[in-house]
Amino acid sequence: MRLLDVVTLLFTAYITVDMVRYLRSKQLKKDFSAFRTLKNYRWVGAIAGSILLIFVTLLIGLGLYYSVPASRWSWLMLLQAPGDPNPQPTNLMTAGFRIPWFTMIFIPLFALNIPRLAKREEEVFRHRIRSPKEAIIKSIKFGYVHCLVGVPLAIGTALIIPGLIFSYIYTKGGTRLSTAWHAVYNYIILTVAVIALVFWT
Repeated sequence: MRLLDVVTLLFTAYITVDMVRYLRSKQLKKDFSAFRTLKNYRWVGAIAGSILLIFVTLLIGLGLYYSVPASRWSWLMLLQAPGDPNPQPTNLMTAGFRIPWFTMIFIPLFALNIPRLAKREEEVFRHRIRSPKEAIIKSIKFGYVHCLVGVPLAIGTALIIPGLIFSYIYTKGGTRLSTAWHAVYNYIILTVAVIALVFWT
């Protein structure tokens, strides 16, 4: 077994245990309550806005990935076999999606944890933003912190854009509203990922 496989399995085991513990903590209802900020037309705006934001983020991320070779780098490539002719970046957070059979357990767990994970990021990267400068700095941090779980630099750079949008939303409705938008954004990505798994694997 390759070193990368070992690291991936260990991280998947860790995040799975963490998500199960969260469900046992009885915080689920409290974190899902953030969606109450999306009343009436706000749901339409959050869904439509998130779809557009995902499209723009992917356009920028993939554009960088294929036009700037250095932006394809991920630290997980350091763990790949030297003889691998085509090393690829990955994402440790979603590695459980690629484990046969286990994915049927991991995906529902991940879905239930999305509001909690979104809330955690909003509290770290949006809380107490008071100026455009703070929003830009925190959004840059937000984008590149995703590289810690293995996403390539291109995607980390592209994620600065949703970071800025969530910062703007935070200034309009606080952490609960930005958490709701962030969770909707992630649920749309998860839905597309599940559809891809069903039809293209």
